[in-house]
Amino acid sequence: MMYEQKTYYLYYRPIFDVIKELLSNKDIFGHCTFTFTPLNYNGERIYCEQYSGQWWERVHKSLPNNAKVLSIILYSDATTCDRLGKTSEHLIYLTLGNIVSWCRNKPDAKILLGYLPRLNATTISQKRSKSFQLAKRVLYQYALDILTRPLLDYKNDGFNLQTDRVELWCYPFISVMLGDLPENAAVTLTYNSVNCKRPCHKCLVEGEKLNDVELTNDQIILRTPDNINYLLEQGNTQEYSLHDMKNIFWNYP
Repeated sequence: MMYEQKTYYLYYRPIFDVIKELLSNKDIFGHCTFTFTPLNYNGERIYCEQYSGQWWERVHKSLPNNAKVLSIILYSDATTCDRLGKTSEHLIYLTLGNIVSWCRNKPDAKILLGYLPRLNATTISQKRSKSFQLAKRVLYQYALDILTRPLLDYKNDGFNLQTDRVELWCYPFISVMLGDLPENAAVTLTYNSVNCKRPCHKCLVEGEKLNDVELTNDQIILRTPDNINYLLEQGNTQEYSLHDMKNIFWNYP
């Protein structure tokens, strides 16, 4: 991307190369599950892993018979690269929800996917300008689009995952985007401020009501693609602390 006569680059690895490297680790692959596995204790449903949860169950039921879920987890954050704090990069990592959590928490279960480009402002006024903030959002969304776009080629028919023991017919899904508040705001294109009217990046509840424990389910409207698209069409984004842009993740199942 060119901004203020400076070119910004995205350095990354193809996402399927990263997945292949992760699963080529036999210690990691040996602790992977690709099938929905409900767990029960004393007659009650319990949840401890992604593949035992309701999301996995819902996705599993939407797939053809014998198809498996490949659950992709992405994590990004700005990281200081030296002890003096003078150099920092915006790293994005990949892991899989198929890996049991105790194994997924190990360092070798997370693979570097790329370095997200970061716009540099020369002055405080430029950093606060609407044009600079818009450019940041466009660049961030576009970089994530490049990183994840290959997954869309397989959302309808899946792909065959070759292993040393068996061939698995898998459908890739981005199940989780991990990050802090600024990162979540950037992903969901919501205002990055706890002082805005509707600061939650998951729902449209007003900030002053977020601590109301008596809110009913019908009072909690989620920020789903359908709901946000409707607000965009109505031109009512500012009222809901939402940036007037389409989100690239709306293309994903």
